[in-house]
This record gives sequence, structure tokens and C-alpha cells, in this order.
Amino acid sequence: MLDLRIRNTIGHIPVDEFGYRDVMRWVKALSVDGVAPKSIKNIHGLLSAAMKTAELLGYISRNPCRGVALPTVERAEDDALFLTHAEFSLLIVGMPPQYKTLVQFMVMTGARFGEATALRVADIDLLSKPPTARINKAWKRDGQSRYYMGPTKTRAGRRTIGLNPTLVDLLVPLVASRPGSELLFTTPSGQRIAHKPFWQHHWVPAVRAAQAQGLTKAPRIHDLRHTHASWLLQNGGISLFALSRRLGHASVRTTEQVYGHLMPQALQDGADATERSVRGLKS
Repeated sequence: MLDLRIRNTIGHIPVDEFGYRDVMRWVKALSVDGVAPKSIKNIHGLLSAAMKTAELLGYISRNPCRGVALPTVERAEDDALFLTHAEFSLLIVGMPPQYKTLVQFMVMTGARFGEATALRVADIDLLSKPPTARINKAWKRDGQSRYYMGPTKTRAGRRTIGLNPTLVDLLVPLVASRPGSELLFTTPSGQRIAHKPFWQHHWVPAVRAAQAQGLTKAPRIHDLRHTHASWLLQNGGISLFALSRRLGHASVRTTEQVYGHLMPQALQDGADATERSVRGLKS
């Protein structure tokens, strides 16, 4: 964030001359460049933390980031899209064979694209009970827009996920007789699967093919993660806490805000409680 959005845009301004108007113009420029509101909030938070330290050290009299209006960040559940099993089946039909298992892995584990494509063969243990996938890294981008393998999005993102038998069967050919250091999912040439080319050349065509067969939705790659959560909650048998751990959320509150409305029993309990409370009303 420092290299991409701060150093080369406002880094030349002396800290004692850096003011409220500079921050406002900088935030506006980020929006014009198409930076997502959530990303702007994160970058602004980094800058504000630095300015707070400068204020405490006496370099400036006031944190210029304080009070600056930021673009509205939509709630995560507002844009979450969930696929039914039938809808996902339409999607997977149009996916090239090389990438079918990757897509099925994401929808059966809830792993993020950057996490799934960073997995190495050694991260998969098909002999344990239950079989597991160890997620402890993800692809990151540095100041020169070069990708490297770094830690997961949050500390909670480092997790071990139990694998279901259907997924295990799909992974066996990818694990058998391969060195542990190799990437689990690769392009046909054995390279890292980059998000943009995958989205452009494989995901979008698969979605369009599914739409031609009756799919009425336009899912993003990240919606596989939402779909995974919805399947687990709607089929019952998993708590929000367990789902939060599986998804690598920093807190159960995040899981509840995004997926809590999908819990059938909670919906039924609410309806039943309402019915009990109104039985004494006269029509």
C-alpha cells in the first residue's frame, strides 16, 4: 500500500506541510483511479496511523487524516451471491478440464482464490483422518506489481480445513507422485494461476456458457466462497463459530454479518417466537 498508493503520490510532501486538503485530494484521486472503497479505507488507515504517530512525536500539531470523508463501504452481504448446486453444475460444465478441480476445491472449502492457488502439494494430507488442506499463505503483490507468496490475509486465515471424500477423490491425481514443493494447482505449462488471465480467459467464458444454459446470475470467482458458506449453513449441522474458523474470518461477528441470515433454524426460531408472542392478539 505504501509503495503503490502513498509513496509515489503524496510521499514528496513534507510532513509538516501535509494537510487536510492534501488528504481529501488524495482520497478523491484514489476513487478516480478505480480503487475500491474498502481498499481506500485500508490505505487511509495506514496513512492515518503514521500521521497519528507523527502527532504524538510532535512533528505535526494535528493528524490531517482525522475527519476526512471516505467513500461508502458497502456491507459484505450486500454484494454476496450464492449459487445453488444446480447453478454450480451449469458453471463447472463450461470450465476447462485443467481448472475444474481448482474451482471445485474453492466451492468445497471456501478458500480464497489467492489461498487456493498458493497451495503446495505438501499442504494436502490425504492420509490423515480426516484428510486436510493446510492454508497458511497466499499470493501478494509488491510495489512493482510483482507477485510473491506471503502470509494469509489475516492471522486467523492460517487454518487447516477438513476435506470431504468427494474432494479427496478429485485431489488424489494432483498429489500422487508429485514433489511436495510443487504448486498444487497450475496452468497447463506448470506456472502459477494468475487471477486476471484466469478470470478473463476461463471464468467469464464458463459463466457465459452457463448463462446460455439457463443460469440467470453472474457470479464472481469470490462468490464460490459465499456459495460454500451458504451450502454448509442451509444444509445444517455447522455452527457459525465452526464456519468462521473454516473460512478464516478474524471474528465470528464477520461470519454472522455476512451469512447469519442463511441459517434455516435461526429463521424458523424467529418465526416461531413471533407466533408465540402474537397468539394473545385478537383479530
